[in-house]
Amino acid sequence: MTLFEAENLRVEVAADGLAVLSLDVKGRSLNVLSRPVLADLAAAFDRVNAEPGVRTLLLRSAKQTGFLAGADLHEFAAIGSAAEAAAVSAAGQQLFDKLENLRPVTVAVVVGPCLGGGLELALACDYRAAIDHPKTQFGLPEIELGLLPGWGGTQRLPRVVGLERALRVILGSQRLGPKDALRWGLVDAVLPGEPADPTHWPGHLAFAQGGKRPKKGLPLRTWRQKLLESNRLGHRLILGGTERLLRQKVPDDMPAPGEALEAVRVGVTQGMEAGLAREREAIGRLATTPACRNLIGLFFAREAARQLPAEEAAPPVRRVGVVGAGVMGAGIAQLAAFRGLEVVVQEVNEEALGAGLLRITGLFEKAQQRGLLSPEEARRRLALVKGTTTWQGFDEAEVVIEAAVEDLGAKRAVFRELDARTKPTAVLATNTSSLPVASLAEGLAHPERVAGLHFFNPVHKMPLVEVVRAPATEEGVIAALRRLTVHLNKTPVVVKDSPGFVVNRVLMPYLHEAVLLVAEGLDIEDVDRTMRRFGMPMGPLELLDQVGLDVAAHVARAVRPVFEKRFPPGDALERMRDCRWLGQKNGVGFYRYQGKKRVANEAALPVLRPEKPLPSVTATLPPTARAQEARERMVLLMVNEAALCLAEGLAADAASIDLAMVLGTGWAPHRGGPLRYAEDRGPADVVRRLTELAGRLGPRFEPCEELRRRAAPPAR
Repeated sequence: MTLFEAENLRVEVAADGLAVLSLDVKGRSLNVLSRPVLADLAAAFDRVNAEPGVRTLLLRSAKQTGFLAGADLHEFAAIGSAAEAAAVSAAGQQLFDKLENLRPVTVAVVVGPCLGGGLELALACDYRAAIDHPKTQFGLPEIELGLLPGWGGTQRLPRVVGLERALRVILGSQRLGPKDALRWGLVDAVLPGEPADPTHWPGHLAFAQGGKRPKKGLPLRTWRQKLLESNRLGHRLILGGTERLLRQKVPDDMPAPGEALEAVRVGVTQGMEAGLAREREAIGRLATTPACRNLIGLFFAREAARQLPAEEAAPPVRRVGVVGAGVMGAGIAQLAAFRGLEVVVQEVNEEALGAGLLRITGLFEKAQQRGLLSPEEARRRLALVKGTTTWQGFDEAEVVIEAAVEDLGAKRAVFRELDARTKPTAVLATNTSSLPVASLAEGLAHPERVAGLHFFNPVHKMPLVEVVRAPATEEGVIAALRRLTVHLNKTPVVVKDSPGFVVNRVLMPYLHEAVLLVAEGLDIEDVDRTMRRFGMPMGPLELLDQVGLDVAAHVARAVRPVFEKRFPPGDALERMRDCRWLGQKNGVGFYRYQGKKRVANEAALPVLRPEKPLPSVTATLPPTARAQEARERMVLLMVNEAALCLAEGLAADAASIDLAMVLGTGWAPHRGGPLRYAEDRGPADVVRRLTELAGRLGPRFEPCEELRRRAAPPAR
């Protein structure tokens, strides 16, 4: 029997006093909490509360995509004032208070994503059950958007899982799968599968037979919780330690983590009502910050990049060929098979092929360990990968991705083979990070089907793929590669064929300047620390070690024609490579690596620093001013290069370049990307500072015309 029905949900009453609320937000692929949905939920709760025969209310999603993804960010982005944001927070808090205080016992049954406001809704229920599925996950990712959980999450989560664990979820954006959620006490049961008929669920929900769950303080399940979370001294130790860690780790101009910690602290020390009030106030302050605006803007930019136009909705690719089974080729092949595609991998001999297939197997084992696949599913998807030392199977491939050694002659030979051995409709893509795509298509019968598909390492983690359009590339080829990229759950950014494309083109001046700063006398750790404070996930020298100094030296040579007239010649990376300092891959680069520990490689300093010290204002400044000057030099070179890329048409617009830099390099997300940063700071100030640096340090800092145009006052 239908008890209540609205546009976005339905409540049906089954036998034995069970009511089932099925959420199905109209017009959305995922359930989200918009103002109309909140109103529908409020009305449904009132109706259920007024029905005396209902003893248990079960909340579920009617969508196959998951439980509830959180708040509607489009509505949130339209908020214009702190007061309006605080009012939105108050409305959600009141709704979830109503849910918490309903007369019937409430149970949330979760399959798929339960994030943000979705988890806050589930926390307001008496009990929670998780369906055992790889896509089921719980989390509060609001910090990633420059916000904090604003509908009671900072208050209810500590009272369910404990203070330390809640801080890991809230401040670290940690996601929990079903088994970890059960171990932490976030859910009360993990169900083996979702019955088709919700009326059969009560048999699985014996844990809810105890009636309404009483309100209480922090749980004391583990010995550590009993020791630290049962008393005020323990609370102060946990909160004080977390505050010190935030001061070390959180970048400048990122206020959300501190606000979230304070909301949790107030709730634990002064009670839930005070904590909720602090949560509302914090949402008001955060919603209008540049960090929040930039992070939400990046979210929308990423969604737009993954949205395929209707005319591109062609049949998906089913068969992929991969040439080369090294680190990149194996990663691409494993990802394609992980996403259900048939894959054939080619290598030059049996030894290389065997090593590549072992890499692919290892990647599937890691995916299984992370709970992304069941053992049976991992075996089934691994079976989609076939290996060959000939070209068998490539005649059936719809897309071939070349990931052979980064050598122009070798790659040209591969493309000549592919041109002859694949069907004319097959798309041929190269994963090169630096070589011109057009040169690989020269002399082929079908150069129009050649493009670039630049993945980043490690393939299974990095979200960006640069889709490279060469001069002869047909638009349909670009469309096919965008479709494939989205199918692989990556974000495509279409870029023009040019040395370094966009990401490496913008990155190289930054890395060059970091090395130059060390040559001028700055410490390796200080250079990296400066950029982590700015918001980079790792410093430039750490990044070079991760990429590999041999790879970085090769890319630097490839992009040299772009920079040789503006930048002083530098062969520091080649000198380090010649010393066999390759970075993490062999344990020594700018740092020496011993297990999880590392120390600066002091032996590299004489190699990097010439006998006659380089003139540098930076090295003679006091420490604080020195860090600021170093930061300005590294950041503004990226800003200038990004503006040059925009002026040269290497990407469609500034948002695409910013998105590529954030996803491809981790460029301080809360600052929105290099061009967004310039707009927030003010183009006139950027040009002024670059001009001043150019006067002291040379033409590499000369502001480009695009920045000057943006800095010019509007014509009257």
